[in-house]
Amino acid sequence: MPTETSGLQRDVQVIRRRWWVFLPFAALGILAALAVGAVTGGSTAVATMTLDTTVHDLVVGGDRGLRIFEAQAMTSDPAFKQKVIEAIGEPDFDYARFSVSLFPISVGDGISRGILTVSISDPDKAKAERYRQAFVDVYTREYTAPDGLFRTRFVERRRQVAANAEATYQDAYRRLEAATAGRGIDLAALVETRGDTNPLVFVTEQRAVLERQLAEAKGALASIGSASPEAAAAAAAAVIGQPVQAGQAQAVLSARVASLEAALREYASLAPALPEQQLDSATQALLNEVRGLRQVRDSAFVNLGNAQIAVGSAESRLEVSYSFSGGLAGSLAGRVAVALAVTVIFGLVAIFSLEWLSPSRRPGEG
Repeated sequence: MPTETSGLQRDVQVIRRRWWVFLPFAALGILAALAVGAVTGGSTAVATMTLDTTVHDLVVGGDRGLRIFEAQAMTSDPAFKQKVIEAIGEPDFDYARFSVSLFPISVGDGISRGILTVSISDPDKAKAERYRQAFVDVYTREYTAPDGLFRTRFVERRRQVAANAEATYQDAYRRLEAATAGRGIDLAALVETRGDTNPLVFVTEQRAVLERQLAEAKGALASIGSASPEAAAAAAAAVIGQPVQAGQAQAVLSARVASLEAALREYASLAPALPEQQLDSATQALLNEVRGLRQVRDSAFVNLGNAQIAVGSAESRLEVSYSFSGGLAGSLAGRVAVALAVTVIFGLVAIFSLEWLSPSRRPGEG
């Protein structure tokens, strides 16, 4: 007695009998594989770099160009882009394919930390990883090396600012020279604004001192009328800064007031002779501009020195982690898998649907 056919054997027989149903679905599978590969795109290679810069010898404002935001801005520098393209070895490579983003962690005086993420996509996973590695290698060098772009860009910007300030100052100074030519004015002393070198500043300061001393002497002179001789002498001594005998306070303070008033009259007579007082309003405005530009120039060169100190003492560290995503359906193996899946799954569904609906199906077949 022959054994009964098993369910698996019946299914195999059905597939063999209707194998041609797979053909249209094989074509559909190829089209689906191509479409899925196009939609999912290539591999995306990602590098996550944790950045840390510490400035050990910090001067006021000396680390402003070493902040985490400047570490990101470096990736947009034409010199950095060219270095990356050279490392890749493809002169026509489109640098804009890189996507760079920054997540700051902490920014403070002398300390700057953050996470810089760079990613790039390519149909070829190996190429995407090679491009990513070229970027990371260049960035690591330029961020940590003493002569890397991260530091040199900072110093060069400060040097350019100082050079511009110097040029602007010299231009204004030449215009002031032309405006005061033939007047016998010492411009170097007139432009100077530090300490008491400026004659107008010196005279103004001295007059303020004399006026204060005169007010003190007059006040003491007015207050000793009802005081005892000893108290009056003590008040006079406090004003003139030396001992005064009892009964001499009135005479001493009167002499003090007279001498201070005479000194103030002398300083008042000096005002018309000061060079600055001889200038017309336009030249005076130009003089004030030159004085301001001199201070700006001096500050710019101080900032340049601060930047050089900060760069020399800065320590930068970098840690990298790698990852990638996508690209599986875009690879040859992925496309073959998609095509086989569509062919087999939809083909089997179609075969057994036809078998179920077939009028020739024997009664009792499941």
